[in-house]
Amino acid sequence: MKWMTWILLVANLAVAGFFIGRGNWSDEAATRTASLNVDRLSLRSQSTALPGATPAATVAAPPALCLEWRGLNREEFIQVRQQLKSLAGERVMSFTEVPLNTRQWVIFPPLPSTESAAAKLSELAAAGVKEAFVVKDGNWRNAISLGLYADVDAAQRRVLEVEGKGVLGTRVEVLPRQGTDFYFVIRSEDPDTLKSLSGIKQAYPNSRQSRVACPS
Repeated sequence: MKWMTWILLVANLAVAGFFIGRGNWSDEAATRTASLNVDRLSLRSQSTALPGATPAATVAAPPALCLEWRGLNREEFIQVRQQLKSLAGERVMSFTEVPLNTRQWVIFPPLPSTESAAAKLSELAAAGVKEAFVVKDGNWRNAISLGLYADVDAAQRRVLEVEGKGVLGTRVEVLPRQGTDFYFVIRSEDPDTLKSLSGIKQAYPNSRQSRVACPS
């Protein structure tokens, strides 16, 4: 009977050891699983933002460059205009024609119809505004002309005068003087485009080109 007792005792110890060992195995497995998960999280965070990486910088547009071309007679001016139009079709550039001599035109902007322009002229006359008339044709048809002036100061004095009579909304437009010559202002973001104009200029030795600040 003693040997049976010893067998049962050994069996009980073996069972107890199994359950105690399994608890330790679970703790070790959990620890290993947690470590693997930490490694995965670390790898993901590293793939999202690598050390030393910098955000892409916004590339600024190159500044515009401008060139004035003066001294062309009227025949040459027409020829150069055509050459600039052809060049503008091939390059990124634009140009404007600027009058050498200008006048300042004080106007009330165009009204919707001839009748409304006539009614506005009557209102101005009733307010005491003199030397005004309706523009009959052209781009400013049905505007009210309030006078042409030699310079900005004189035009502004006219604006203040009519405003003093309660007339608001007038504007000043720059007009070329009759018979004036013109010059070109060429604008481009490409320096090579402006440099190429010096080759065209050789056919017009009396003209001159100069770099200028671009008009705002």
